[in-house]
Amino acid sequence: MDAVVVIRIRSQSPRTAHQHQHQHQGSISANGTNNHAAAQPAPASTNGATHRSWILSVTINNRSPHEFELNDPFTEDEYKSILEPYLRHSEKPSLLLTADEEAVPLDVQGAELKIDDYTENLFAQLDKKLELRNSGVAKYHIFVVEDHSSRRPSENAHGIQCLAWELLESMDKPCMRITRVANFVPGGSGGTQQSRVPQELSSVRSGYLVKVLLVVARDFTLSGADRDPEPDLAQYPLMTVQKKLRTKGKGRMLLEVVRPGSREELEQHLRIRSRQDVFFHIVHFDLHGIVQEDEHGRMVPWLLFAKKHDETVGQPYNLPGTCLAKADSVAEVLAKYKVENVVLNSCLSAYNRHESGTNLAQTFLRHGISNVSAMWYYVHWQTVSTYLETFYNELLVNQVDFHVAAHRGREAIRRKYADKTGRRYKDFFICVNYTRESRHINHASRDRSPSLSDQSQDSSNSGSSRVKWKPPAVLLGDNLMAPTDEPIRMKLHLLELEYKLTTFRVVYASDLQRSDAKMEATIDQMISMWLATNLVDEVYFYRAKDLDKPNMMLDGLPYREKRTRPHASRYLPSSMIRESVRSLRQKLLVIRGIDDVLDPGTQAYPEDNQRNEKRRRNVEDTLARLTDRLHKEQNSYLLFVGGKDAQWWRGHLEHLDGQWWLHMPWNITVHSRYNRDIMVPGDGGRRSLTPSPLGRSRW
Repeated sequence: MDAVVVIRIRSQSPRTAHQHQHQHQGSISANGTNNHAAAQPAPASTNGATHRSWILSVTINNRSPHEFELNDPFTEDEYKSILEPYLRHSEKPSLLLTADEEAVPLDVQGAELKIDDYTENLFAQLDKKLELRNSGVAKYHIFVVEDHSSRRPSENAHGIQCLAWELLESMDKPCMRITRVANFVPGGSGGTQQSRVPQELSSVRSGYLVKVLLVVARDFTLSGADRDPEPDLAQYPLMTVQKKLRTKGKGRMLLEVVRPGSREELEQHLRIRSRQDVFFHIVHFDLHGIVQEDEHGRMVPWLLFAKKHDETVGQPYNLPGTCLAKADSVAEVLAKYKVENVVLNSCLSAYNRHESGTNLAQTFLRHGISNVSAMWYYVHWQTVSTYLETFYNELLVNQVDFHVAAHRGREAIRRKYADKTGRRYKDFFICVNYTRESRHINHASRDRSPSLSDQSQDSSNSGSSRVKWKPPAVLLGDNLMAPTDEPIRMKLHLLELEYKLTTFRVVYASDLQRSDAKMEATIDQMISMWLATNLVDEVYFYRAKDLDKPNMMLDGLPYREKRTRPHASRYLPSSMIRESVRSLRQKLLVIRGIDDVLDPGTQAYPEDNQRNEKRRRNVEDTLARLTDRLHKEQNSYLLFVGGKDAQWWRGHLEHLDGQWWLHMPWNITVHSRYNRDIMVPGDGGRRSLTPSPLGRSRW
């Protein structure tokens, strides 16, 4: 038997004193209705510390509401002294500890006991009024609802969504699933929501094509322990799901990547696709998130996109960093182009400890986005990897509801994630899911969700979607990748190759003739990935010596090999053919053997030198005309594959307005939360924060 619990804030209680929290704890013990909860000690506090409290209205299965007062299990100081340091501690190497931390090391086990107390305290308050444990209900779907009457959620400070509700999912009995709901007054989204009819992901999954857009950005200027994590956290699980859908005949998935991952390129990508009547069902942001002041001094969320290259004439290329974009402006773009679901593995993308105005997820909901999966605090890269792998497999392969998939992602973290010492960190609750649509509550009341037990990860059935899904025929023309091809795991130096290729269109790739470089295999994998993610339609492979003819026709260059991403098949119905989506660019030209042609060296016989010189001039002329057309038309790319250094490139190919790229993985980094000094709002001074590689130390 399942039950739906809807929790709404009715008012903020004026009583928030430390003494009031002890009164509540005493009432649970005296009542005796929950001996297990009564045995839990009250959270430790210092004199004068306050507990926030709210008057709640709670309904179960649409019955008459219950009203009672809920107290925050922690004081605000305890969030800073217990919860946040614990979340920053996982897998932190001792060499990165500050002097203060070395003097007073974190008591990890003690912090975990406090988190357990937090969980039991929160549940005990609900159980005392609602009798959840002894009701005979095995599974509860809990909706935590906030009604926003203002366009600015920052005016609704300290709402109930600042609590770590997802910790309740760790309870053995009863089993619980948390969904956060943010209701906004009609018109609060600035009109964007009313101008469109959103296309539901559940109905699309029963059709032909699910469309996903991925935005990846990393700061290439960071190095050493500060270096960003590899850019495969979202792309690898998405491409794995793409392959699984194709090989199992469970539908099709259009996966595209914004390249480079800049704010401007995101809007351009969505604009071009909208003109082609292509609208994405999911947009995923794999980049940094921060919370800091805006121009008016308000604390608001931001995202850090890739910084576009300064195209000013004569401006040298430098390793690109990231640039800030306010969440409000990003949300406006997403709503304009009919995006319904957003996933972020950005740190602080659901940060809500001080006020709801810092919550990026709620900002997106306010602008009309329907469902958001985001991160409550700083998040470890390994936690992200585990969550996304399960989330997308459940959502797109097993066809479950968005919020069921989020719940199962948290389940996977609880079962699998452990640090290098083999111990499990309790950080699953960082991954939270929001919806702005109260219809989910009504659907859950009528259609009971699938099993929320530990075995639910392996279940492929969902009662959340009322549409009977049938596996469509596989369309060979979309996202071509051989069934045996494994998705490539993107690395930072490979992301740099993409950045240079999509920015400058002409790149000379070199392995410095290292015998262990295996650049040919890497380039081959990258090409398969570019075809699979719709970057280009066709790839042509050339030998430089074959371009040795004066005034060669550029449209008829002799190629050695051609790979394509087919768009249709005569064996497929016309309705499926029409849904095939062409790439944003036409061709990728790959030229091998350029080193020996442009720099043949001196031969023993004069006639050989004359022949080589003539060939060099002919090839240089062909390349000059070819690259000139590429830069003007801006619809194709040229990749040279060689083994020379940057100095050689400057002497032979720099005039083609391209870039040199080295196939060499960047130094191995310690993926951990590292220390920086930051300004904390309201603290009146500086303290050390240790964000994960996906976070920023400014908020």
